[in-house]
Amino acid sequence: MGSHVNAGAARTTFPSRRGRRRADAAPWGWIALFVAPNLILFSIFILAPMAMAFGLSLFQWDLISPPKFVGLANFMAIPGDARAVNSIVKTLYLIAIGVVPTVVVSFLLAVLINASFPGIRVIRTLYLMPLVISFVGSAVLWRYIFDPRFGPINVMLSWIGVTGPAWLQSTTWAMPAVAIVVIWLRFPLGMLLYLAALQSISPSMIEAATLDGAGPWRRMIHIIWPNVRPVTFLVSIVTLRGVLFDSFDVVQVMTNGGPINSTDILIKYIYDVAFSQLKLGYASALATLLLLIVAALALFLSAPRTPGARR
Repeated sequence: MGSHVNAGAARTTFPSRRGRRRADAAPWGWIALFVAPNLILFSIFILAPMAMAFGLSLFQWDLISPPKFVGLANFMAIPGDARAVNSIVKTLYLIAIGVVPTVVVSFLLAVLINASFPGIRVIRTLYLMPLVISFVGSAVLWRYIFDPRFGPINVMLSWIGVTGPAWLQSTTWAMPAVAIVVIWLRFPLGMLLYLAALQSISPSMIEAATLDGAGPWRRMIHIIWPNVRPVTFLVSIVTLRGVLFDSFDVVQVMTNGGPINSTDILIKYIYDVAFSQLKLGYASALATLLLLIVAALALFLSAPRTPGARR
């Protein structure tokens, strides 16, 4: 009888392999249950269109005649297309003057409003107003603001004796004007991300640094920035996506790619090729190129900045 008791105790203390496998599989089952809806939607609305765009880039199709397989001919035609090359250059220019200023402005404004004083909620709401305004409405508003004769910017410049440029009619100033609007549209989201990171910093760290004699600049460099630096990658990626894709509405309404193609960014050219020229295959090749540019920039932003640094 004692042997039976000992055997039962052994079975209770040491579960069978099948039981252990079931226990180990249970968390993965719940994980799959919660991840599956997002994965399915991501596959339907992101991965599938990307695969279809690449497949279509191998054909010549005008929506009327049957598609004709041309292989990589659409990609080979891009270097010889002067407007395509110009649109790529203008896109990189917009990224250079749009992404970095947006990240910097988002961080500085997050630091400024990360305070507690009467009226701070109203100020935060005002900063978040661009998020609730449509891109087209914002573009119409800023087109009036940049008006060379009656726009508020040139009017205020005239008060100090400065003649403002013809913003949207100038090949020099049209792209900076578009960049200003894009920054205004994108910084609220980056500011929210930075603000969440700032509020996770322990106040005791700031108080200890203040008691040790650290001024605002030293606290910014040695405490605040190291704690929010991981968020910078996320802010940069979100801003990059916004600059590359959300700028279409701004350019379409404010400049329509002009003057003289000075704001003819790649996504604007893709739209014209697809729906004005009805070259769906060539437009898909350009869209694939845009995807590769985004992927290359994302890899660059995610790369470690110090030798031997780990991700």
